[in-house]
Amino acid sequence: MRKIAILFLLFTGFIQAQKDSTFVDNKYLEDQLYFNLTYIHMLNLPDRISQSGFSFGLGGGFIKDFPLSKKRNIGLGAGLGYGFNNYYFNVELDVATPNETEVKLKNNKIILHTLELPIELRFRNSTALKYKFWRFYPGIKLAYVFANNTSFGKTEDFDVSEIIEINDFIYGLTFSAGYNKWNLHLYYGLNNLFNETGVNNYDINISDFRIGLIFYIF
Repeated sequence: MRKIAILFLLFTGFIQAQKDSTFVDNKYLEDQLYFNLTYIHMLNLPDRISQSGFSFGLGGGFIKDFPLSKKRNIGLGAGLGYGFNNYYFNVELDVATPNETEVKLKNNKIILHTLELPIELRFRNSTALKYKFWRFYPGIKLAYVFANNTSFGKTEDFDVSEIIEINDFIYGLTFSAGYNKWNLHLYYGLNNLFNETGVNNYDINISDFRIGLIFYIF
């Protein structure tokens, strides 16, 4: 009788182990760390400003997933991240100074450090057991410029704020699509990067378009 009881316990334990091994988590989330690398093309440049060098952007952060469908293949993603955008361009401005009547500016560089809030509408064919899948993520990205670095090639020193004024908030449309970790990433800026100042008092309606890759790490 004791042997029968032991065999019964072993059998029930085996059945339970089999159930545990085939358990599927239907409440899975696509929370992900991301990293992107993009080339920046400046849009709506005035006649006296031209893009030069290789402008590029880097970014990374975390996105929280909120499923919107029972199959969890449609969701909403909201995250927090850091952005580093490096703009190279040439500016030609006439600035009167005590020693000379004209100051030529060229080979300028502006680096923006931003705190980013990406929001995505997520379409995918993932499952709880399928870690490699196709994705289609349109969205928007809001960014706060908390720091910047500037470098101006010029013949005289003067306050950079007289040359260009950087918007504190920038935002645009985003689109990411691809398979597994390799995905195309696009960004189209909807507002101006810079404002007019007393010196460059012509329209500076410059925005940016970024194209590159985004990697979803987990």
